[in-house]
Amino acid sequence: LAITFTNKAANELKERIAAKISDGASDIWAGTFHSVCGKILRRYAERIGYSQHFTIYDTDDQRRVVKEILKQKEIDDRLFPPKSVLSAISKAKDELKTPAELKAEANDLRHQTIAELYRIYQKRLADADAMDFDDMIVKTVELLSNNDDVLEYYSDKFRYVMVDEYQDTNYAQYRLVRLFASK
Repeated sequence: LAITFTNKAANELKERIAAKISDGASDIWAGTFHSVCGKILRRYAERIGYSQHFTIYDTDDQRRVVKEILKQKEIDDRLFPPKSVLSAISKAKDELKTPAELKAEANDLRHQTIAELYRIYQKRLADADAMDFDDMIVKTVELLSNNDDVLEYYSDKFRYVMVDEYQDTNYAQYRLVRLFASK
């Protein structure tokens, strides 16, 4: 398994692998964190409460959902700009924190509100059979952590794991790589 952060780098990895190894190149997975996770999640989505045809929300979709939630909750988007709310949610996901965990550590009204917005946001995504890009990593970590057979399959399959620019991984990506390399 070779993982990188951008599609451009992933395509370059694939080209280099194919040039060096003609036989067996198809056995090597090379892609971005999100493409690798997407491939796994499409196969096992039902184990984590999604269909195999789940939707991946882009930034515009995410912003639309947050704006709808703010409007529904009658929260002024000047006090809680959607971009800031999404940034806080993304940071929590990068740290593998659930809405409940974020709420438990909230020490003021602003952080409590963001935790509640995160909870509602996740419910909206789940109800729509959708994930955002952060969820793709979080849900793959969840899948591998809670399904020993799936973890065993991929930790056997990926005998070697290479991460391009490893120093740039966040906690969720680190946990994912650790799971892949668990054997």
